[in-house]
Amino acid sequence: MGVVQQKSYYFDTIDILRGFAAISVVVYHVIEHFQWSNFPATWPWLWFRVGWMGVDLFFVISGFVIGLSAFSEIDKRGEHAFRPGFFRRRLARIVPLHYLTMLVFIAFISPHLLFQHLFLNLGSHLLFLHNLVPQLHGAINGSNWSLATEMQFYVLMLLIAPWLRVGRWWGIALVFLLTAWLWRAGVSAWVQPSESSGFFPVFVAATQLPGMLDEFLAGLLLARLVRSDYGKTMLQKKGMTQITIAILAGIFLYFTLRIYASYGSYWDYPLMVTFWRSLLAVSFALVLLFFITLRFTGKIKTMLAPVSYLGTISYGIYLWHLPVLLSLKTLDWLKPELALMWCLAITCILASVSWHFFEKPLMDRFNPKANIQ
Repeated sequence: MGVVQQKSYYFDTIDILRGFAAISVVVYHVIEHFQWSNFPATWPWLWFRVGWMGVDLFFVISGFVIGLSAFSEIDKRGEHAFRPGFFRRRLARIVPLHYLTMLVFIAFISPHLLFQHLFLNLGSHLLFLHNLVPQLHGAINGSNWSLATEMQFYVLMLLIAPWLRVGRWWGIALVFLLTAWLWRAGVSAWVQPSESSGFFPVFVAATQLPGMLDEFLAGLLLARLVRSDYGKTMLQKKGMTQITIAILAGIFLYFTLRIYASYGSYWDYPLMVTFWRSLLAVSFALVLLFFITLRFTGKIKTMLAPVSYLGTISYGIYLWHLPVLLSLKTLDWLKPELALMWCLAITCILASVSWHFFEKPLMDRFNPKANIQ
């Protein structure tokens, strides 16, 4: 692929997908925590019963935007000098709110953690290592397990982004896919369910960075595509090109979900554990590709502004929703329908406040000219 040099890439339609992914996770957790057995089981509502897949969508999006960020930084500063600026931006984006929501969770949701392995729990979460051990994985604001995987991916990008930028795409794909498949196959063979937590240890091991490399890969290859001459031409085309991508995305997503529906909780099926998430990654990459070909203007852009705003504050939605949900869960009289309404409302308010008065000011302070996607 011929690389397009010195160009800034920003796709505001990605925020629509981010907002959808964040809300999917919130609704899924409300269904699970409130044991909402009569939640609709027909489409399109059925999606929210598997809303945990929103995290997988986040990983694909992350591979794309982090790839574009690292590659653009290398274009500007070179293969070695890119690292400080790239990593500073990622730290400014992910660390402050993670630390703030951790403190809120300990103070208001699980104060007993102050007296139970506090330094081990706190240290592992501060260093983004809590996803490596089942006992630490969900100890403080359980949703943030994915942040550890994300941060470990950033560190990997510091090391190999120059190769990812110019290496043969099929060689990169081979390395990433084989690593993910071998890791998950090993997890399926050697990590055993526990009597107390079922397949949770298998999930913890399978979703560590090596096991999620295929999802990051899907986004990285898409980043390579849009930087190429062919990708630049493709993004300028409308009509049939967009329709073709939409059809492919629909077909892949349909069969991916059909396969999942055939196995339900698939952790005791080695082939599903090893390969299925790769199919999910391809499906989400096609969905992402379709969205970045879209350009909304005028009234349509205005109508979609609230949805795009949810994407802007999606990181806050993701980190605030579980403390809110667990607080609401203490109200025995609260029905799932009302719990969902209150959880979404309070979470979005907290996410909005933290974005405007905490996250963005810090990002602007450390990266005054950065356009962080």
